[in-house]
Amino acid sequence: MTPPTLSRFQGSLAVLFCGLMFSFGPLTFRALREADEWQYLGHRSLSAGLVSAAIIVIAGRNPFKAVIDAGSRQFLAGLFMAAMFSLFVIALSRVSAAFVLLMQATSPLYAAVLARIFLREPVRRDTLLAILIAGAGVVIMIGGNIGESDAIGIVLSILLAITLGGYAVLIRSSPAQDPGVPVLVGGLLAGMVGVVVSAVIGPGVAVPGFDLLMAFITGGLLIGVFAPIWNYAHRFVPPADVSLLLITEVVMAPVWVWVFRDERPTTETLVGGGLALISVIWLALRAALSQDQDLPDGRGRARGLHVGAAPGSRRYESMSSDDK
Repeated sequence: MTPPTLSRFQGSLAVLFCGLMFSFGPLTFRALREADEWQYLGHRSLSAGLVSAAIIVIAGRNPFKAVIDAGSRQFLAGLFMAAMFSLFVIALSRVSAAFVLLMQATSPLYAAVLARIFLREPVRRDTLLAILIAGAGVVIMIGGNIGESDAIGIVLSILLAITLGGYAVLIRSSPAQDPGVPVLVGGLLAGMVGVVVSAVIGPGVAVPGFDLLMAFITGGLLIGVFAPIWNYAHRFVPPADVSLLLITEVVMAPVWVWVFRDERPTTETLVGGGLALISVIWLALRAALSQDQDLPDGRGRARGLHVGAAPGSRRYESMSSDDK
């Protein structure tokens, strides 16, 4: 039986949708009553890792074996994901959220350069144009309000953007195994970092039930469920496009805070966010005209919805053996 595949357009839509889901994260963080950022990081990340492990178990595999079978690149991608979780929290403690978001918007450029170096993937003119337009939109969103920044915070914010771009390249080039493995590895590692910091120099790991629920919604549901789908979409979408399409997370986050907490965004936020959103939607529509689905390493035929890609996914290996 031939494993299911996605077109570049379908993969782009999947990334857009995952970015939309991720954008609810800041809303849950703003809703916290007592937990600090490290407690939130610990509980959110652990929830993501445990839910990803549960999905793999439900799909019929051992999570430990899944990590081993996924190979070194997917494990390294898990380390990158743990680094992204942690860098985001540390950077926010030193620079403004606006500056962190501005640096995050540069991740498509790093993804494009790294993909060119390691995967020999050319960057399409459509992608470059969309990167420029989206970047301009994010600059308008920030409106110059980046606040005071120190050298360490600036370096960490840049490292966050580079790590996000590198993550896209790693997932794109990894063998077609369980897309939930990086979430499992990254979630558990970042969760342990948050728990240790909270326990040693923070107020402890115990948080109110409501705050625990908020952390689980973000980690267990938004990340644990949709990050593996996001990983799966990497197989069909160039790294620069993936990082760019994920800007929907940056654009939509202030919208949800406005809708659910009545915190009206500035005119610059709405205009700049609209411009960035238009650019990524345009890129997705342009992808609908592209029939390029092959990976540069020739592993296109190995793609499929493997264990851990989404709740209820079936083992392609067992399906194939049944057909023989």
